Amino acid sequence: MALPRRSEREAIAVRKFGPKSHGHPSIGTKCPACQQVFEAGDYTALVCLGPGDDPEEQAKAKSGRPYNAVAVEVHWECAGGTSENSDATEV
Repeated sequence: MALPRRSEREAIAVRKFGPKSHGHPSIGTKCPACQQVFEAGDYTALVCLGPGDDPEEQAKAKSGRPYNAVAVEVHWECAGGTSENSDATEV
């Protein structure tokens, strides 16, 4: 099932999270983009994958309404962020 695609001119704002604290639950887990582990002090972003397998959220997405998305955490740089970006970047 194909969901509507964003136009090439339409950018998505990505929020920057962090820095990670020593006790954060994702410390030691791998970033799915680069396979490096998350460490204390890292900045991350959540990358939206879409509505997942929930039929209600899929219907909302197909009709252009807001929906709850499945997202994965990746390093800020893996999401397209740079050290010059403060809180968000467009990717």
